[in-house]
Amino acid sequence: MKRLPIASLACSVALFASTVGAASFNGVSADITDFANGSEVSTRGTLVDAVNLLNDNVDGLGVSTTINGVLFKGTQPGAFHEGAESFGEASFVYHGGDPYSDANLWTSGGAYDVLADSQIYNIDNGNVNTGDGFGVVNLLPGQLYELQIFMLDDRSGVSKTFPLQFQQAAFTGNADELDANMPAVEFGYMTGITIGGNGVTQANGEIATITFSIDDGFNGLLVNTWDNGAFNGIQLRTVDSTPGDLDFNGIVDGNDFLVWQRGFGAPYSSAELEAIKANFGMPQGAIAVASVPEPTAAALLATAGVVGWLARRRR
Repeated sequence: MKRLPIASLACSVALFASTVGAASFNGVSADITDFANGSEVSTRGTLVDAVNLLNDNVDGLGVSTTINGVLFKGTQPGAFHEGAESFGEASFVYHGGDPYSDANLWTSGGAYDVLADSQIYNIDNGNVNTGDGFGVVNLLPGQLYELQIFMLDDRSGVSKTFPLQFQQAAFTGNADELDANMPAVEFGYMTGITIGGNGVTQANGEIATITFSIDDGFNGLLVNTWDNGAFNGIQLRTVDSTPGDLDFNGIVDGNDFLVWQRGFGAPYSSAELEAIKANFGMPQGAIAVASVPEPTAAALLATAGVVGWLARRRR
């Protein structure tokens, strides 16, 4: 499968962006640091659903837990859909892997107690590079969504680094069955997700947060983890796009200007530039012009205008 180019910018988290046709994808991964309060759990937009993967604390039965005001619903063993709901009522399906937790996981303390010991067992199959993960179902083409994936491990001596693959997919409505006439299409890929634990005090892990929309003809995503990755919890939200937020990450800043400059002429024009200027609101936003490929003369003129405008705004 041909890998799509991923734009990466230097910041405190890993940032990825790509698009296919009308679909959009923007992804960021960050270390989980606030175990006590769980503040990394997004409350942006409107919650569609959140699921706490199968939990070992209560004989393999999933339990519900609330983190930062978001309810992660419990799951049931052997069910393809969270809470054993029908496909039409579900937001997530197990796709590949064994929907049972690993008996070696344990509670680590803090807001992520339940998620940390709820890793799906055998979903981290390094020998299977497709269909080894979670399905996000009943999505509407054109709607902007935010998806968060929580990945932790607290076993002593465990240290894993793995990628995540995101594919537009068409589900038939029968369990986790994919439409054979509509092959899944990769539109996002993230590397360097690292989890592990010291076996004594706490789990360590990352949250991947992606903002995306899908093309007509698809109704879901496949979120695949390769090379012994692990999922613990997942939440889906609908969000609104702010004019000028070209990378769909919820803020309008210098990164959106870079996206605009790379796409000047097609698909972006002066209208998108004006939207960036009107909605620019990231503190200490910076324009990294030196990292951008050689622009056109028109883009250079626009660059000078935007940089001057930003400088005046900061003063």
